Amino acid sequence: MSTFAIELLSAAHDRAGFRSGLESVDRYFKETARGHLEKGVSITRVLVQADASAPKPVLGYFTLSGILVEARPWPGAPKGLPKQPVPAVLLGRLAVASDHHGKGIGSMLLATARQLAHETITRTGGIGLVVDAAHKQAAEFYSRFGFMPVEPGSLRLFLPAKSLEGGAGIPRGQRGSKRRCR
Repeated sequence: MSTFAIELLSAAHDRAGFRSGLESVDRYFKETARGHLEKGVSITRVLVQADASAPKPVLGYFTLSGILVEARPWPGAPKGLPKQPVPAVLLGRLAVASDHHGKGIGSMLLATARQLAHETITRTGGIGLVVDAAHKQAAEFYSRFGFMPVEPGSLRLFLPAKSLEGGAGIPRGQRGSKRRCR
């Protein structure tokens, strides 16, 4: 049984060694994610073994940021939205290290991202969680968790705020969050 921790991306994490199998996602993580975090563009959280020491191998990661969307015609969007764009949370990227594919890491990361999005929306407002899937297979993954394409065939998917309630993630604490997984 393994114990994992969700941590805010820092210099203690091995970005250079991360490989998901999708070049654009790997490049973002290695070259851009930390700068975006430092500038306040987005927040990147990583999943690591709880007992790992620096540089900690990254098992997976996700990014969240705020976004304004014109969501009136979207399935699941609240009725009566204004004509101007409204706030939502964007799940910008979610990736799992290739040697950990098929082990439930993506589901854990998504559950934690949903929990954080719910907390953000509860505190600041927003209509839900938006994701731009990298490809059809990724869109199918998100669909299994209730995300709906904003229009037929779209890789932009939406999960209404009401669907975020009660989403369990990896509990977070001051010194890192831990969860045991088989």
